[in-house]
Amino acid sequence: MLPSHQWYGPVPGWLIFYGLIVLAAVLFVRRVVYLLRLLLKGKPMPRWSHVPTRIWRVIVYVFAQVRLLANDFWPGLMHATIFWGFVVLTLGTIEFFGKGVIESFFLPGLSDTAPYLIVQDVFSVLVILAVGYALYRRLVVKPRRLNLSAEALVILLLILGLMVTDLVADAGRILLAPAPSDHWQLAGSAVARGMAGLPVGAITAIFHLAWWVHGATLLGFLVLLPYSKHFHILVSPLNVFFAPLEPKGQYRSMDLENSETFGVGTLTEMAWKDLFDTYNCTECGRCTSRCPANMSGKELDPKWLILHLRERLFDEAPALLGRSGAKAVEKPLVGDTIHDNVLWACTTCRWCVDACPVFIEHVPKIVDMRRWLVLTESRFPNELQPAFRNLETNGNPWQMSWETRADWARDLGVRQMSDVREAEYLYWVGCYGSFDERNKKVARALVRVLQAANVDFAILGNEEKCTGEPARRLGHEYLYQTLAQGNIETLKQYKFQTIVTACPHCFNTIRNEYPQFDGHFRVIHHTQLLDDLLRQERLRPVPRESERITYHDACNLGRYNDIYEEPRRVLAGVTRGDLVEMTLNRSKGFCCGGGGGRAWLEEHEGRRVNQLRVEQAMEVKPDILASACPFCLTMFEDGVKAKEVGDTIKTRDIAELLAERLE
Repeated sequence: MLPSHQWYGPVPGWLIFYGLIVLAAVLFVRRVVYLLRLLLKGKPMPRWSHVPTRIWRVIVYVFAQVRLLANDFWPGLMHATIFWGFVVLTLGTIEFFGKGVIESFFLPGLSDTAPYLIVQDVFSVLVILAVGYALYRRLVVKPRRLNLSAEALVILLLILGLMVTDLVADAGRILLAPAPSDHWQLAGSAVARGMAGLPVGAITAIFHLAWWVHGATLLGFLVLLPYSKHFHILVSPLNVFFAPLEPKGQYRSMDLENSETFGVGTLTEMAWKDLFDTYNCTECGRCTSRCPANMSGKELDPKWLILHLRERLFDEAPALLGRSGAKAVEKPLVGDTIHDNVLWACTTCRWCVDACPVFIEHVPKIVDMRRWLVLTESRFPNELQPAFRNLETNGNPWQMSWETRADWARDLGVRQMSDVREAEYLYWVGCYGSFDERNKKVARALVRVLQAANVDFAILGNEEKCTGEPARRLGHEYLYQTLAQGNIETLKQYKFQTIVTACPHCFNTIRNEYPQFDGHFRVIHHTQLLDDLLRQERLRPVPRESERITYHDACNLGRYNDIYEEPRRVLAGVTRGDLVEMTLNRSKGFCCGGGGGRAWLEEHEGRRVNQLRVEQAMEVKPDILASACPFCLTMFEDGVKAKEVGDTIKTRDIAELLAERLE
């Protein structure tokens, strides 16, 4: 007879058992309702589209733990083992409480089957080992990204206690009430053999104690979850389900005409999904360990950005929920909870978002708060004032006349769309290619390559203006929309099949963000076109010998748009030397430091991000540091000079390398 069906003096076991269940259920539901009410204070954000796709992502990223295993294998495997153990043992938990209420309860075709009993025992042991590894990491290894907290230790010990008491209770039951299926419970039987020499009374006492401790721990764990960071165990599947399905490079748009507020300055101006993100943070620190701003000594810490928002949410909860006597906190989020410097340090590289196992959206929150600073408070670093003014008056971030935008191509015989009206490709040059002396060389090199391949192309010339990408990332949404809508109107005047650009920032904006304003165009990056031309043998470069090339993945090309292989195939076609990878490459590539509008901001804290990336390149001893982005090229030119390695490491765009091999 199970303990819940026995008497303990004058008290029946079922009364104790039912009382614990009811108490735990009340405390759990009360807290969950409280958290749900807080979520409803956020602004609406529709996230119900494409339900089958969302369910599939939950299967891949929650149940298969793909992102955890890909980003950090051994710690990821540890976490995955604990998670899979809980999934498997959930069925055992259902049976535990079912038998606690009705002793004859069982799950048909499962409870007494060999496969499940074996899997259950195996995972009990694996979870114990995984918890041991987790404790070792926290207490001995102490990774920088992890904070040693009492809460984390308590949770790990509770999990360990659940596994141990489950095995001991199984062992006691095997000894006291043997069943035909017991030999399939390998771990439980092993523990039973260790207890077999004890008196029956002692075994009975151990069985009762383990059973009650196991049940109480299960219920205590349930109650604790919504009060702790480990609430993510229950809500992370929902966070993955509600994660955005839009292109990764598409930022949230704003209805500037009908909005009462601009950006996010208070909690109630945040969307409910942003508030929900704060419930999901596991405090694992994977976002922080990937953040180039944090790694270079800046104030930004993506993990603490989310945690500070969560703390502020709970601090304001009484006022938000209208409790009597509670006063609303009138201080804005930015400047009080989140310091200005934290927001301006972000390069919007998105590595924090891609590293997060529960799909928290750090970067959109930062951009939304930048919008509040710029559009509502007119508060931003002084060095941005000229960039904003020049974007507005000249259509580029520098004090360069729009009339000189096509001067770089005067002697190249490049056609303009205003003259021909139609072309197969529209070459979008971008501001760097049009005005920056170093990147003009890239534009000229790309033209020579396209002409060598007899590509039908033309440029907009003076009609082209900045896509607005820096303005959007820096929070000036009004300026971005003005530039974007103007460019879209211009593009719609002409006939072309494809836009090609050498700038990943322009590429991402036109491809992923212009559709928000009915700007639907086929857009490719120049490395994609060059790769295609090489495959068609429309270009026949002469590869060079004995050179060592390493390639840097631009964030807007790689992480935002998953373009990794085309640039590498082009490089493979222009050299017979070594193509070597930096330690941080492809989806784990390290930002150059120029994204998110940072190209127009000074770095006043810590080390320069571009110099860190150059140091990473220096580790593989390349002759050439290749890139496919004008922002990256500019940052690397400065970084190479600062590290005084310009004599040994040359910085080149892929188009330049290909053009040189055609000569």
